Amino acid sequence: MLKCFEKILTFIGLKRPMYEEFRTIYVNHKQLQSKDQFHEEKYSSNHVVTSRYTALNFLIKNLLEQFSRVANFYFLIISVVQLGIDSPVSPASSFLPLVCVMGATAIKQAYEDILRHRADDKVNNALVKVIRDEALVDVKAFQIRVGDVVRIHKDESFPCDLVLLSSSEDSGECNITTANLDGETNLKTVYSVEPTKPMRSASSICKSLRARITCEQPTTDLYKFKGNMVVRHKSRPYDKVTLSVKNLLLRGAVLRNTEYAIGVAVYTGQETKMQLNSQHVRPKKSVIERRLDKFLLFFMIALLIESIFCTAMKWGYATLDGTVTGAWYVSAETATPWRVIQDLLGFIVLFNYLIPISLYVTIELQKFIGSIFFGFDLDMYFEDPETGEKLRAKANTSDLNEELGQVQYLFSDKTGTLTENKMTFRKCSIGKRTFCDDNGELWETEGCGGRKLSRRETLDGQELLFFTILALCHTIRVERPKSFDRDSAALAPNDRRYTASEAEVYTYQASSPDEKAFAEAARNYGVIFHGTESGVSILSVTSDGEEVIHRYRILHVLEFDSDRKCMSVILQRSNGTYWLLTKGAESSMLEKCSTGDRDSVVQYSGELALEGLRVLVIAHKELTEEEYRQMSLQLLSAEQDVANREERLIEAYKSVECNLEAVGLTAIEDELQSGVCETITALRDAVECNLEAVGLTAIEDELQSGVCETITALRDAGIQVWVLTGDKRETAENISLSAGHFTESMQRIRIIDQQSAEGCRESLRCGLEEIETGGSPLSVQYCVVVDGQSLQFLVANEYSELKDSFLELCRRTSAVLCCRCTPLQKARVVSMVRNGIKPEPTTCAIGDGANDVSMIREAHVGIGIFGKEGRAAALNSDYCFAKFRFSRNALLFHGHLYYVRLAVLVLFFFYKNVAFITAELYYAFFSAFTAQSVYDTLFLTIYNMTMTALPVLLYGLFEQHLPRHRLESEPSLYRNIAQNRKLWWRELGGWCTIGLWHSVCCFFGVAAVFLVNDWVGTNGFVFDVYAFGTVVVYCVLACVTARILIVTFSFNVPALIGLLVTAIGFVLVLCIYSVSTVTLLSNHLTFLWAYFDISLQPISWLLLLCVSVLALTPDIILRSMQDIRTDRLLRRRGTAGELPDAGASEFHYSADVQQGTFVNNGFERADRTEPDSHSGPHCSQAAGSSNSVQFSSKHTFHTNEAFEQQDRV
Repeated sequence: MLKCFEKILTFIGLKRPMYEEFRTIYVNHKQLQSKDQFHEEKYSSNHVVTSRYTALNFLIKNLLEQFSRVANFYFLIISVVQLGIDSPVSPASSFLPLVCVMGATAIKQAYEDILRHRADDKVNNALVKVIRDEALVDVKAFQIRVGDVVRIHKDESFPCDLVLLSSSEDSGECNITTANLDGETNLKTVYSVEPTKPMRSASSICKSLRARITCEQPTTDLYKFKGNMVVRHKSRPYDKVTLSVKNLLLRGAVLRNTEYAIGVAVYTGQETKMQLNSQHVRPKKSVIERRLDKFLLFFMIALLIESIFCTAMKWGYATLDGTVTGAWYVSAETATPWRVIQDLLGFIVLFNYLIPISLYVTIELQKFIGSIFFGFDLDMYFEDPETGEKLRAKANTSDLNEELGQVQYLFSDKTGTLTENKMTFRKCSIGKRTFCDDNGELWETEGCGGRKLSRRETLDGQELLFFTILALCHTIRVERPKSFDRDSAALAPNDRRYTASEAEVYTYQASSPDEKAFAEAARNYGVIFHGTESGVSILSVTSDGEEVIHRYRILHVLEFDSDRKCMSVILQRSNGTYWLLTKGAESSMLEKCSTGDRDSVVQYSGELALEGLRVLVIAHKELTEEEYRQMSLQLLSAEQDVANREERLIEAYKSVECNLEAVGLTAIEDELQSGVCETITALRDAVECNLEAVGLTAIEDELQSGVCETITALRDAGIQVWVLTGDKRETAENISLSAGHFTESMQRIRIIDQQSAEGCRESLRCGLEEIETGGSPLSVQYCVVVDGQSLQFLVANEYSELKDSFLELCRRTSAVLCCRCTPLQKARVVSMVRNGIKPEPTTCAIGDGANDVSMIREAHVGIGIFGKEGRAAALNSDYCFAKFRFSRNALLFHGHLYYVRLAVLVLFFFYKNVAFITAELYYAFFSAFTAQSVYDTLFLTIYNMTMTALPVLLYGLFEQHLPRHRLESEPSLYRNIAQNRKLWWRELGGWCTIGLWHSVCCFFGVAAVFLVNDWVGTNGFVFDVYAFGTVVVYCVLACVTARILIVTFSFNVPALIGLLVTAIGFVLVLCIYSVSTVTLLSNHLTFLWAYFDISLQPISWLLLLCVSVLALTPDIILRSMQDIRTDRLLRRRGTAGELPDAGASEFHYSADVQQGTFVNNGFERADRTEPDSHSGPHCSQAAGSSNSVQFSSKHTFHTNEAFEQQDRV
């Protein structure tokens, strides 16, 4: 019975089907032997579904999703209550707004889902060629089954995940791009299975191919695939071939530069890796949304208290003799429990409009449209000068716009984030000798930083060995001009000529910039890599003016992994000997090198790291035939073990990469990105053992432009920057200095090389003592340096006291640098800060690589950089752009405006509802607490939807309270909105107080006239309760509209149009309602012609004018005081010389290109300074000129103090 129930759940899609650990696939649905038992499992169809709804479940599913919101569910309960009691107002007053709000949301979601359905239909119905009955037939993509053999042509997208069987190329290879998967635009090579390479036609596959694939069940990892293929041959035993990700064609990838490719489907439909990675991630919740939930709870409690109070007053004070209930025409009531509950529910219904029903919809619209502005910002636009790629800033989500204005901790990667990830070969050491690169020429030097001794025209034995290893130990693909390929097409591979002049136009496509830098450097020195043909790497070496061609067959490539932290290649020379080449990080490679000059490697690696260069150790090992045979068998055995392949391969690699000889060192410099003051070098450490050390390489990754200014500005804005890198400590500290993350005046507290929790505890204690005894934080600044070895104790859950002490130490310092970090440690550091500091701070993580994804997802806000090694970070982030310096624009400008706009929008919604609905409470005292409404049902229905929604929405989209140049040039302004300051309870109290004052003026100002004489109308018109309520609504609407104008600093065309549309729309609605005889909102036509009668009474317009002026007087006074204080501040700063004195402050209209508005801003000066004049010290001054930084901090401190005074006002 249970199994039957599970099958039903699986059939209707409520439960995923249960599969074995591995799946067995028969290629082309044919068994290996005709006599074998043949049973194919049923796997997911190739029908792709990205939509959320169907025609059958849309209504129910959408309603459930919308009612999961507190406000919607609350109004549903109120509407149901109105149907069950003697409601004081028409149930339509609650149902109509609820239906309109939910209907608008449902229409939006339905439209978006229709677009998804259309996109799905286009993909599912695309024609694909599949081999059926020894012929290629066209079938629709959704009809593809696991085991089908599919043929894809050039520039077509793969419809499912395929294992490549053959291609139009003789080598069986094909080129693909995976931009739809990981954002990478470079070509990648996929290799076919060796036994199936010759099978290029439908007939040969149907007649000759009998194969069975055993592979893992589908996973989300795009870069891992393990399986085996057993192929039957007529003349020899079965072939068992190992399958890896190099044989896998992923759905969404596109075939390039290859006429066709043939593959067998292994994963289809929702089980493809692309679809598994498209699952919705749990949404993040912003600080404003969390505070909004508390505000809603507060107003619900206030509503309940008001209702209880009025109910008590009705059955207490109001039943006494002499009150209105003693009138002869009012029948006496008995206080029964049900009657009391009815009255309580009636007052809840009457006061429920205190909760703004349209708030959520307005916020969604404001966020969605506001996020579009993020991509329109031309200051965050970048065009890659090398590729010509145009990169705009992009908001992957609109839910966290305001969170950009609340960041307190920024965690940044280094390589590719702060640096260009554009590697340049700078220096190297070979044995005891050191060399440097000078414009593509190799010079021997006197030590790492010494003078140049002589230029190396030709390479000697050790030098040639060193650069030969650099030219071969990689996975580079060479792109040549097509003319070269045509000229050599007719020649046999061994007869082709490769020249140095031809190699000058080669383009090296590498998965790592390091490898590209090594290959280009070796090419400059005469050791040229010409590419790989049929598994053979071709190398030319210039010797005595002649070029000698060498060929090396690639036997195994031992890919880099985080455990080994190295990369190796096993080659076979033309003479049949075997050669193992390895490169990796110094910290791990030294343990693996048993021969070679290890002392020189240690010495030079430290010196090169101090120069900020990335250091790698180069090593090699000669293999005997017996050693290679054993290694090959061990690797083959590990690769064929599908269940334990990863673990066994790691062990096999470790045993292979031992007893090596260290050849040398390389040094690469990592350039910091513009706008980033800290550098993070995500160096992938390589762990090798017992090799022969040949030397070192040192490459430079250049710092991006604007990095120093950006980090300085972020620090002045109150954001503490943490740099998390995999680099050596010396390299990381040097980059931090050049990026402005550290300054020379900072005292460094180092927690490094700790092997135990007790050692970390002692280092933390010493650091805290040093800070406490070091004097004032203003006179002495500290920074923390911690390595990965120590971090494993500091972020571990079992050492909670270490976590607390480490956080306390970091909070007392100006900057933190974590070096030698793994990707997991980066995420744990972010989690430690996010969850360990109370109140919870807002964290932001920024990175460019796949190793930064976990950190980006862990932070409150994730920012991805369009990196050179892929787009994984950008695809998994909340916001992405091209350069680190754009984070200054994103946080200080966009984040600031997003937060202020949304905060004022939220406060304004509560304010206007308090000003509107509190009149019902006042009127209760005049109506004997009978729950009689002072307003007609129409006003209760449309107040939040049409009367007041549009102006505040446009305010939330276009308001700019400060000009852009001030927000970016005065980072301290960011401090004024930190910690959700605009939504503190006192801010809400201030807005609600103003709302109460406006409600008192509007109600009692009108009531005072009518209490004296209700015959104030002309032509015998008498103001009844609904006419009275209508005049009150006029006054409330005037006050609310004027209030939005008073708090506005930038007047723009959309806002003015919004006010005009609101006014005209209000008049038209009242006109239609006044002549309508349809009893939709009320059982009585109490408002028939009322609008026209009221509009003809002069007293109505006189009351509107007088009451509005009285109510708005405090608002005008407060705004005037704020402007006066600001003007005095600007004058004081001008007199002090911090800003040029421009005399009296004036209103100036300045066109803001990005916003498309005209700014009317009392804060702006006539002679405003350029933004760069206050952007902080340049990178070149960061190391030695700390006074400029202190001056900037002092300058912004006064600004911060002045604006805090304005907030208090």
